[in-house]
Amino acid sequence: MIKYLTIAATAFAVVAGPASALSCMPTHPVAAFNAVAEADESFVVLHGAFEFDVKRVPDVNAPPLEVKIPTVFKGKLLTGGGFTDEIEVPVSLSLNCVGPWCARVSPKTNYLAYVLQTEDELIFNVDPCYAFAFPNPEQKYIEAVEQCASGGDCTPK
Repeated sequence: MIKYLTIAATAFAVVAGPASALSCMPTHPVAAFNAVAEADESFVVLHGAFEFDVKRVPDVNAPPLEVKIPTVFKGKLLTGGGFTDEIEVPVSLSLNCVGPWCARVSPKTNYLAYVLQTEDELIFNVDPCYAFAFPNPEQKYIEAVEQCASGGDCTPK
């Protein structure tokens, strides 16, 4: 099982003051795979779309908060053989706001998603820097993550 790693400290930095700006380091899908593979918590990798009520997504300029939205994921689960298993499963979408910056996810958009697996539920944590959320990923990234899962080269390119 792939593991989850909180990388909030390296994923973004917030500069204090009224003229603050969010500074995000770009995350590569393979780097995200490596991060969760080394973490203590369990993680699954999904490729597909989340269905949910978009009215529950916070405004992009919301104050610091975390919003949990029930979703249904439809797509494929990453296994050692690639994205081979079709699944439809409930997932809690956790959108985080830091200062005036809020994560946003679009329903029915194709995502490569690294999803925390707890004993009780699957949680798709999305921060304003999108460290583990990749909308409309290019096929080369899907293939690179599948290569990682099969034990192949897992160097971000």
